[in-house]
This record gives sequence, C-alpha cells and structure tokens, in this order.
Amino acid sequence: MMRRVVEFEKSAKAPNHLELFKGTDLYRTLIVCGVYAAQNLTGNLIANQAVYFFRQAGVGVNLAFALGLITSGLQMVFVALSWILTTYLGRRTIYLWGSGFNVVLLVALGVAASCGVSNPASLAQASLGLIVSVLFTLGPAPASWVIIGETSAIRLRPLTTGIGRGAYYIVEIPCIFLGSYMLNPTGANLGGKCGYVWGGTGLFCLITAYFFLPEMKGRSYREIDILFNRRVPARKWKQTVVDVQDDE
Repeated sequence: MMRRVVEFEKSAKAPNHLELFKGTDLYRTLIVCGVYAAQNLTGNLIANQAVYFFRQAGVGVNLAFALGLITSGLQMVFVALSWILTTYLGRRTIYLWGSGFNVVLLVALGVAASCGVSNPASLAQASLGLIVSVLFTLGPAPASWVIIGETSAIRLRPLTTGIGRGAYYIVEIPCIFLGSYMLNPTGANLGGKCGYVWGGTGLFCLITAYFFLPEMKGRSYREIDILFNRRVPARKWKQTVVDVQDDE
C-alpha cells in the first residue's frame, strides 16, 4: 500500500484548488474545515480568556490570576497525556467522547451561573471553567490535529490544510467578539451563563461529527483513499475491511 501511494504521487498531476471542491475531495475538505472551525465552537475560547472569565465568575484578582496559571500548566500536562490516549484509542472515539463531556460541562457551567451570586456559585463556575479548558486539551484539541493530517488526500494536503486554517479564522474572529461580548459587564454580562451558548454550538459540532467524521486510526493512506472513494458512511469505517489487493 505504501509503494502504491508513492507511485501514485509520482504519476499524479500537480494539485490545484479546484480539486478541493470536487467529488470525494469536497467531503474531505469539509471535514478538515469543520474540525478546524469546531475548535472555536466547543468552549475553547473560555481557555483563551481564562483569567478574564474567572474574574467575571466572581473570583478575586489574585485567585483568578493563579487559576489562569494553573490552567496553562495543566493544559501542557494534558496535551502530553493525549499522546498516550491517541496511541490506544481511535480519533473518532476521542473526538466524540471528548466533545460530549465538553457539552455536559458547559451546560453545567451555565447552570452554576444561574444559581445566583454567592461564593459557592463563583467557585463552581471557576472550577468548571478550568475543567472545560483542561479537558479540551486532552481530547478534542489534539485529536483535531491528527484528524486534519489524515483526512486530506496526500497530494492535496497543503492546499486542504490552508483552506481549513482559513475556515478556522473565519469562525474565530466573530467568536472572539461574541465571547468577549458575552463576558463583558457592559455587554451581555452573561458570565458563566455563556456555557449555555457554547454548549449549544458544541452540541451541534458533536452531532455533525457523529454522522460525518470517520475513524481513520490504523488505516494506511491508501485505505483511506479507497474508503472515501467507496463513499462508506462514517459510522461504518471501523467495520469495513479493505483487502491488500484492492486498488481504486
């Protein structure tokens, strides 16, 4: 299979952007763009604004700053742990379960913020915000980069990755504005209730991934090409057998 891929690369014509939007390559491009964009829709912006979020949750200045440092330190540790996770679990499994936990925690964050102003409510919001930020770096975040690298066709990978990164910024720019507006006391002043909003967008991403994100762990690039060309439904990839002699 590896030899076939190398030979195919030698004989293939130079890639162009139009190919990204034709046939099965369109599906692959949409997966990459969707996974990139979803990083901004599943609570990740809470981590990017951690200290400000903790302050709006009612935590004191010193504790908010300390929690921000703790969040960054734990994220580094959990990204390293994700290397072990991706060794034993499939990309689809990690992404779906991680996104599911994220949605539950984001809704719980919204519930905690709806319980009135009190010290326990503030600490609950701060704790849930920290957990959401850290668990995101264990599951969906690192799995996203693996999915992005494996989904696109080899010869189109630079172009697909570029288009996907563009989709990331198209979604990120309005989300940064929305995230700041929701937290700011002079804006929507939602505080922890923003968990409802990010929980809703996260649920949408989770449902979309369930139906369209295939499991590519353990597959060669040739097998991935064949499965995409056969238009095998994403949920059936794991059970589909590709013979070593198959060449499509």
